Amino acid sequence: MYKIISENTIKRISDDAFIPKDEGNVDYQKFKKDVVGIGTTCVEGADVETQISYVDARIAEYPPLQEQLDKIYHSGVNAWKADIKAIKDKHPKTQVAITTVADLPDWIDTIIFEKQKEEYVKAEARLDQYELSAGKKGVVRTERVWDTSTNSYVDKDVIDYVIQPLPLYINGVGRNPLIVQDEKERREARKIIDNTPQAVIDSINT
Repeated sequence: MYKIISENTIKRISDDAFIPKDEGNVDYQKFKKDVVGIGTTCVEGADVETQISYVDARIAEYPPLQEQLDKIYHSGVNAWKADIKAIKDKHPKTQVAITTVADLPDWIDTIIFEKQKEEYVKAEARLDQYELSAGKKGVVRTERVWDTSTNSYVDKDVIDYVIQPLPLYINGVGRNPLIVQDEKERREARKIIDNTPQAVIDSINT
């Protein structure tokens, strides 16, 4: 899906689009999400040329034209030919360009680690919310009651629903869509927490 081009550029294979390593770029945010969700199998390292072709290698070593002309003038054509032949022999036509794929850069691992932390915190916050089907209980009032152990009146908190549970079913609809959505989001949050590496959790807790 993606190809690392340089330290600051990623290529999307599907449309050959170049994505800058920019937090404000929506395509870069999508790239980060894919790397975390799919894994590093969706991104390939940068191409590394471990051996250049004989043509490029020769060109890189040939002296500037002015120096070659000086060589011919001062030392003769044969001396010049000898220098050129030495370069050609050093890089024969059998030498071809070899390109390999580099390992993924360290910042890919950092993206995954930081994104996992972010998603874990969000998932925990989601599970901390009350379940719509269960409602939420709390102190609704305080009453004065007689305490036989002290033979006196004491204040006692009365616990009841501060938020009523939603009905599980709605006539003509079936299961309450709000509860269905709530359960779905809670399952997804639990899955994120269960799949988060311990090292990520430890970094949050510490």
